[in-house]
Amino acid sequence: GILFLGAATLYSFSIPIRGHLSLIDTAVMFTILGAYLYISSRMPRREIEEFVGPSAAIGALSTLPRRLTIIAIFVYAAAVIFAAAEPFAEGLVNTGKEVGIEEFVLVQWLAPLASEAPEFILAGALVARGRRHGAMTILIAAKVNQWTLLIGSLPVAFAISGGTLSPLEFDARQEEEVYLTAAQSLFAVAIFVNLRVHYWEAALLAVLFSTQLFFFDTTVRLGYASFYMLLALLMFVRDVPTMPDLWRAARDTALQPQANPEPSDRAPP
Repeated sequence: GILFLGAATLYSFSIPIRGHLSLIDTAVMFTILGAYLYISSRMPRREIEEFVGPSAAIGALSTLPRRLTIIAIFVYAAAVIFAAAEPFAEGLVNTGKEVGIEEFVLVQWLAPLASEAPEFILAGALVARGRRHGAMTILIAAKVNQWTLLIGSLPVAFAISGGTLSPLEFDARQEEEVYLTAAQSLFAVAIFVNLRVHYWEAALLAVLFSTQLFFFDTTVRLGYASFYMLLALLMFVRDVPTMPDLWRAARDTALQPQANPEPSDRAPP
């Protein structure tokens, strides 16, 4: 997952340079996502310690009912998001105007809390149960999804709603925000590249993110982006000895036969 997150992050730096998103970006992002899903499907599966709650009920089903149930859950979730997205966004913007909070700041603080809270809660629960690898996998997968599926879907939505194949143009503030986010993502990739996260690294990332939101001056925010990239460069240099192993593991996973195919009858109890 780290390699694909890194690829999506590096490509994202071209977005503020070009100043727009187009269907070409969609093709690139979806290709990265497809490769990530392909590699992930071929990785050896870890033993699941236990099923609890709804997952236990779904896991107890035979193959076809289990798949149909999961598809139904996805369809229901998509329908709810589709119905609630516009009222939520409009209400968020209007609330910000009423209380005098800038739209960008409000969206940066509240939208992630609403959209990413489930994965944070799940990752925290896994860490509390001693399953750090699972928590790390969830967070990396979520970030890959955001940089590929989410960003890649924007030109599609723009083309459908606007009835045009023209690119989605960015203004100067949006270019600045994408650049800052890409720099922050590169720093996160540098943290994860050695497959371990130290407390000071997590604390540094949290402090930088929380403080950058209080500065609106372009020079200061570009300074934050430059600092993120400097830190990322230093960490990449530090972890150069581990990178061949990372590439080798990804290559071996891509070339090996698919491991542990899904059982044809029932999931493990």
